Amino acid sequence: MRSFRPALFLVLASIAAPAAAQWSNSGGNAGRNGLTDQLGPDAAETIWTGAPTSVIAWQPVIEGRRVYAVRQTGFPPEPAGNSSPIFCLDLDTGAQIFRIDLPFAAGDWTTWIAGVKDGRLYAARSGNGASSNGPLRCYNAQTGAFLWSSAATINAGVYDGVVFAPDGDPVVADFTHITRIDAQTGATVWRVPRLCSVSGNCGGAIGSNTVYIADAVPGGHRIKAFNLTTGAFRYQSSLMPGFTLQNSPMVAPDGTVYLPRTQNNPQADFLYAFDDTGSVLTQRWAVPTLWTTSTELAVGPDGSVYHLAPGRLLTRLDPATGQIVDQSAVPIPFDGSGLTPRLAADREGRIYLTNGAFTNGRLMAFHPDTTPMWDVPFRNVNIGGPSFGPDGTLVVAGTGSNMRAYRTNPCQADLAAPFGKLNFFDLAAYLALYNASDPAADLAAPFGELNFFDIAAYLAAFNAGCP
Repeated sequence: MRSFRPALFLVLASIAAPAAAQWSNSGGNAGRNGLTDQLGPDAAETIWTGAPTSVIAWQPVIEGRRVYAVRQTGFPPEPAGNSSPIFCLDLDTGAQIFRIDLPFAAGDWTTWIAGVKDGRLYAARSGNGASSNGPLRCYNAQTGAFLWSSAATINAGVYDGVVFAPDGDPVVADFTHITRIDAQTGATVWRVPRLCSVSGNCGGAIGSNTVYIADAVPGGHRIKAFNLTTGAFRYQSSLMPGFTLQNSPMVAPDGTVYLPRTQNNPQADFLYAFDDTGSVLTQRWAVPTLWTTSTELAVGPDGSVYHLAPGRLLTRLDPATGQIVDQSAVPIPFDGSGLTPRLAADREGRIYLTNGAFTNGRLMAFHPDTTPMWDVPFRNVNIGGPSFGPDGTLVVAGTGSNMRAYRTNPCQADLAAPFGKLNFFDLAAYLALYNASDPAADLAAPFGELNFFDIAAYLAAFNAGCP
């Protein structure tokens, strides 16, 4: 039986908060690199299934023990404005907590979730290939209460996605602009023009104090770097030849910037890696990659880069050279046209992949060396995942009532390395989350506030130990 002393609480309370288990936006984090600090499911074991019905699968986002997802019952126009509501679900049970119906006006598009960060949920009705402009709307993520509409309008949509600055400000890269919006008020922090290649697939990624986007230029595309604080343009990469592009950059934890620049032409379809020197983006390597759209790739904890190589093979690359380290033996299933793969990597480097297909939709899990762990049919998966939450909970959404949560890691108190063993570092990690008012520390009712009951719930899990 482990004991817990008040004096120890005071010592641990001064420790900085660790990275929490959140899936705040498409790609999981500000770099959109799909890397989580959680241990994903070992097998296709569901803890719950079912959700409000939907005619298309959209990416869930997760903060603390809550999942947020649009479940769409009809297509625009929506006379009643309630055919694409947002549902807040309990991560552990799938139970509905609340519903949000965004206001609807003529010309508005389907509701999409931009992300969730620091107790604030962001959504909009803009999009439809940048033909529909509208504000970004902010809601209290605990109650669903409306907080503000952004002063600036955006034309981004769900496939563009949104990323967050360290202070929680949403950064929206759409077809014509990059806009940083104040998380507290909705005011415009800065706004700069840009020229995206294909509307609806124009998202950005953040690394260090820089926003990276891929813009169309004569002869192809360049990755451009903007100052996150001011929006000032800094520098750009060398030319990547090609015509169209429907993917966004991602930034690895070591600062490497990657882009799958594809257009269904083997002569121009390459995965590029760039080094940011602080004054220029220099190309490290480029390797052939599969034509994909609305892709979210992944970086493993050792820096390995995962993508789909020609032949639809999941491929692990050496980040220094781009050389193939491992490659799957069997192609990823598809519907006979382009793929929309979305990848995530857990803390052991295991890869979780949805292929974006409809008839042949799949959720697949692989060991770090790309050998298969498990896979299940997931018809009409589109961009319905993967999304990771606390305790390695994997959430994937499909159509109809098909939404599932998988979890096989029972050690809920195991928050810090060395994983698989509970000790002082796990206590420190929890209390740091608690003192930072992180939603991941909200373990017990009344939800929406942190108090002694949350500490007691953590200590109960700690004393239960790991198997």
